[in-house]
Amino acid sequence: MENKEILLNNSIKNLEIKQKKIELKSTPSYVTIGAHYGCNAQCVFCLGGSYPSFSLRKYKEFFEPKISHVLKKAINVGFCGFGELLIHPEIKEILDYLNQTIPVQAKAFTTNGIALNETICQKLTDGRYDVMISMHGANARLHEQMTRTKKFNDIVNNIKRLVQLKKEKNSKLSISMVFVVTQQNIDNLCDFIKFSQDLGTDCVCANYLTMYEKEHVDMSVFWQKERTNDILCQAEELKKNLSFSVNLPLKFQKYQKTEKASCRDPWEFFYTEVQGSVNPCCLAGDHIGNLNNDTFEAIWNSDGYKMLRQGIVTGNIHNWCKNCLKYDKNNVNKLMAHITFRLETQKMLLEYILKNNQKYNLKQEDIGFNI
Repeated sequence: MENKEILLNNSIKNLEIKQKKIELKSTPSYVTIGAHYGCNAQCVFCLGGSYPSFSLRKYKEFFEPKISHVLKKAINVGFCGFGELLIHPEIKEILDYLNQTIPVQAKAFTTNGIALNETICQKLTDGRYDVMISMHGANARLHEQMTRTKKFNDIVNNIKRLVQLKKEKNSKLSISMVFVVTQQNIDNLCDFIKFSQDLGTDCVCANYLTMYEKEHVDMSVFWQKERTNDILCQAEELKKNLSFSVNLPLKFQKYQKTEKASCRDPWEFFYTEVQGSVNPCCLAGDHIGNLNNDTFEAIWNSDGYKMLRQGIVTGNIHNWCKNCLKYDKNNVNKLMAHITFRLETQKMLLEYILKNNQKYNLKQEDIGFNI
């Protein structure tokens, strides 16, 4: 029954997108719950901060009554928030419960890999999970520099255990290796790709750093476009001869501009944090609703969601979307695509960069609006 529900919902969704529907009968195929928890690393690019913690009780008493009917029709349900959920004292119970209640859906978790002990690896390979392991370096020295931990060898052994169990059980588990591209580690990208394949993982996902704090500004490769492009070209050549997937960020160059945006997130994606606030995508500059105040249906077809869909259909793009790469690949060449879309933080970072523009030599065409 659940498989049929998913297939039917996805078929309706694809038809609604094709027909450019603004008010939807289908529900999102991708739902993420910001399952925040503490962390056992201090990655240099992390936003940090203090957030309410996810718990199994919160999931059962708040999220299930609100969106269980949505989760059962989703393709992928993410439990990706700030921190490291796999060190949660209830993690074994959480994984068991999810495997029982939404067994068909791919359940996504991000992790730094430190907590991938034998028990957790067993449970992950017993179900349908997507595990995204953030390492950002193919050697112990660089890994320590990026994550401020000395656990490289332990993590490598944990990944080997997970890969071996996946093979033994013929598990549906997907293992991705995550690489946040910065000035500190970009020279290691090709080695990281080869390292990830040698470990037997399924995929490498490399993405540019998003600036959230002043300390992030000098870490961004936005200021080193030529060097970045050279390494991305090397990575593109390397991936041609590999037997697994490599997802690379866009190079800094001119792209043929399409007439209209192609982003499907307003039709496909729903993100809700532990505290109930809702975002239409991972990059949005503000909340679009709150499950404490409204039903899923009221938020999904709210004026906010419909405005985003209408903007994509008509080309009158919402301000949240104008600097996004999904709207225009050429935005990769603009500073605004590399800074958080949160307005107050964005303003603070722009003021800092412009104040120090003698160092950055930022031109009007580099930022996206008049300086």
